[in-house]
Amino acid sequence: MKSAGKARSNGLYRHIRTSKEIIRNLLNDYNNSFISKRRKKEMGIYNILGMEKRHIAKVLAIETVFTAFVSIVGGIVAGILFSKLALMLIYRILGIQVTIEFSVPPSAVKNTVLVFGILYMMTLFYNLMQMKLANPVELLRGSSVGEKEPKTKWLMAILGVVCLGAGYAIAITTEQPMKVISLFFVAVLLVIAGTYMLFTAGSIAVLKLLRKTHGFYYKKKHFIAVSTMMYRMKQNAAGLASICILSTMVMVMVSTTVCMFVGFDDEINILYPYEINVQTGYSEVKENVSEQSSDIIQFIEDTGTNVTDSESYSYLNFAMTLEKDSLTIGQKPTNASLYFLTRDNFLRMDHTLTEADVPKVEAGKILIFREKRFQSTKTLRGDQIQILGETFTVQQNGYCKNRSNGGAISFMDGVYYIVVDHMQTLQKLQKLAIAEANTENVSAYAYENVLGINITGTETEKIACSGNVENYSSGEKYGVVWRRVRGRAVNRKELLALYGGFFFLGIFLGTVFLAVTVMIIFYKQVSEGYEDKERYRIMEQVGMSNVEVKSAIETQIRMVFFLPIVVAVLHVVAAFPLIRRVLSLLIMDSGQLFVWCLVTTVLAFAVIYYVVFRITSKIYYRIVGNQVR
Repeated sequence: MKSAGKARSNGLYRHIRTSKEIIRNLLNDYNNSFISKRRKKEMGIYNILGMEKRHIAKVLAIETVFTAFVSIVGGIVAGILFSKLALMLIYRILGIQVTIEFSVPPSAVKNTVLVFGILYMMTLFYNLMQMKLANPVELLRGSSVGEKEPKTKWLMAILGVVCLGAGYAIAITTEQPMKVISLFFVAVLLVIAGTYMLFTAGSIAVLKLLRKTHGFYYKKKHFIAVSTMMYRMKQNAAGLASICILSTMVMVMVSTTVCMFVGFDDEINILYPYEINVQTGYSEVKENVSEQSSDIIQFIEDTGTNVTDSESYSYLNFAMTLEKDSLTIGQKPTNASLYFLTRDNFLRMDHTLTEADVPKVEAGKILIFREKRFQSTKTLRGDQIQILGETFTVQQNGYCKNRSNGGAISFMDGVYYIVVDHMQTLQKLQKLAIAEANTENVSAYAYENVLGINITGTETEKIACSGNVENYSSGEKYGVVWRRVRGRAVNRKELLALYGGFFFLGIFLGTVFLAVTVMIIFYKQVSEGYEDKERYRIMEQVGMSNVEVKSAIETQIRMVFFLPIVVAVLHVVAAFPLIRRVLSLLIMDSGQLFVWCLVTTVLAFAVIYYVVFRITSKIYYRIVGNQVR
């Protein structure tokens, strides 16, 4: 157990260190460009006062080495402490009782030093090249060099609208489960590309259109805000798009993983409606399979375990090809899962339906029930359908909520429950299926019985009982082809490890992206403060009052600051149907729970974002100085 705990510790430690590297890589270019631009004037003064560029290069090298040493050593120490806290958290989530040994993998330290050493060397080389290629006058003016007015890139703006629209369309309209999985990342990439293109080119186009709208543009606060943003939007666009994408990632990851973890118990109850679920396949359709079920129950009671209640139902289950109103088994890819059963078995399978919902089936007719989560275009809606070459009249179409077999059919386009008139019809369908498949393998077309048993006892006793039933053999007298035993207590630990891991990663990566977002916002506000300070001073000198300047500053900050969060919320709203269907494939069918998790996450993120806005705005105002008295 200790070695397993140590292995997990090392693996999670390396994962946390890798995530920390991602944070620094994302921030390094942004931070370095800000700092180097602020120091160009200082380097220019050194050069004019007599220092040669090789002397300045030596100063930069010493500073970089010192900064690298402090950052790497401090980061490693902080990473070691944080990794142990993270391990304690995930063990608590998963309910793992193990002693966490303190260990520092040498490979993790070595890789961290190597990666960040290379990163700092590249940063130093970039700064030295900038200094070498610039003359003293350029260095003196480096911090005050502004952006040229960007050109309107209509093609890129239109392409951004197309990409964003295509991503939204995929997220909203895709319904078939297999397409949901295959198109999910396509939609994500389209939205990311569309966001960057719209912020880069679309924002410029909008600002220029606003400038041509005289009623809006020729107002003091609008004039200043639009004009200032126009000349710096090329630099702002990438930062704003990054903030928007990172904000979307935070809200989606946190809300999704929290929903999965909070709804874990409901999913367990759906997948394993009883403490012990015994699924048995028979070589042929039997009128009565209760004899073997009684044997299994008696076997459990003989071991000293108390059985509180039990229930069983039987059906034929085939994966079939659905084309229009015809169901076949052949070479074509299957796209539907069919459950053929009698009315009594169907009522025992789905407790949400009453006898009034499922009328008695007339001779030669069938009832069709579909699960609402599958909205496939290939639905059985005709008055007559063909099943394996036989024509049946549809007596009634309806919906059901059964999800007990959801894990096995998550990737089908549709799940249908066909209620037939008599057991003889099931016997006929089984023979037709085996004949059409042209196979002697009866196991794929076996008559299945599901026996659910609830027992008392501790979790350990329930796990032991499940193992005993799995090893139980009733011989071949019942014509058993196969048997599967699924214990709720046994599988609970496995699923808890899966969903607990997702929950931990969602919170961890959400925190990572949130930290990156905050840092980008901070450096963006600081850099813009230094750039705007002189501009606003000139505005006051030419006659604008302090109140007018402050109003212009507030307008600009609000426009720039809240645009990414508004667009991010739009992304989340558009992604809701797609994420909802992905969760449905994982048997997370509580739409109300996901809505609450999503709304709570968005509100919590909005509050954090607003707090960051207030803090960074004060820093901005303090840098600008007298203009915000």
